[in-house]
Amino acid sequence: MARPEYFVFNDENVRNSYGFYINTLGIKMDRFNDNPVMLNNHINSNENVIGNWSDSLKENGLLKLKPHFDEETNLGKDVAGKVDRGYLKGCSMGIIPNWDSVQKVGDRLIMMECELAEGSIIPVPSNKGAIAIYSVDGELMKEEDVKSLCLSVTEKINGIPENLNSKTDMNKIILSVAALMALSFKDQPKDGLDVADVEAKVLGLSKQVTDLTAENQGLKLAAETAKEAQEAAVKLAATQNVDLAITQGKIPADKKEAFVQLGITSPEVLQTTLDSIPAKQNLGAGVIVPGGTGGAPTVATMDEFQKLSVGDQLSFKADNPNEYKKLVESIK
Repeated sequence: MARPEYFVFNDENVRNSYGFYINTLGIKMDRFNDNPVMLNNHINSNENVIGNWSDSLKENGLLKLKPHFDEETNLGKDVAGKVDRGYLKGCSMGIIPNWDSVQKVGDRLIMMECELAEGSIIPVPSNKGAIAIYSVDGELMKEEDVKSLCLSVTEKINGIPENLNSKTDMNKIILSVAALMALSFKDQPKDGLDVADVEAKVLGLSKQVTDLTAENQGLKLAAETAKEAQEAAVKLAATQNVDLAITQGKIPADKKEAFVQLGITSPEVLQTTLDSIPAKQNLGAGVIVPGGTGGAPTVATMDEFQKLSVGDQLSFKADNPNEYKKLVESIK
């Protein structure tokens, strides 16, 4: 028996195993197209990926896709063989439903929108329209939970209950399916949920938002502080390098700010630029002038060195390395 060219994922004229119809044109494919995975019987694990799908086609109310089996694996080859020999013919799509899109058209409940998550080869579908339902976070939902949600949707569409007339009804509230899922309620009684329970869930979510907001602000402040410290360190290093270059006669003092800005923008470019400029010769280098005029300043002790300006300190260290070494050793 030849392998079928296409498998039918959905027929909008066939009621599925949960009692509603799915509008084929409303099936969103974006998420699926990024990873058109073929599973073995809706088992969501790496070992049960048996291939993928391509060439989706929507026509005459049908959604059809071409199968491609991974026959390099034992399971993929085994399932493909059963399909080729006609023993496996069933296909079932896994969807993430939009429960709020369900409408009643005549005697039909129709889900107008959903998102395709995966397509599976299955042995015995419960009927021609078998599907699997996933939650918004990608977890396969239990059958009883899906049936409960379907019941809630049906009751909401049918207007049950429309009016709450008992005194205690004032403490009840009917939630939409989306609100039930967002607040982690599995289902709701026909007369609604206790307001106190709903408020507790809402307050819990509010606290989570507040905590996350505070944490985010703390991280933002820490990042800004670290950035400011880094910028200050870069500016200090650039300023020291430029001061030294001015002392060495490489650049004029009135160009200091321009070179500092260059160092902030790119420390490497500043260093390369300064290294390429020759220093002016200092005929007094290596000589300590007694009167302190011309050449390097007179420095006899570390206290005298520390009283010098930053420029004179840098000049003394550059021009008199041996004398500076003696000063450092004198305080050890």
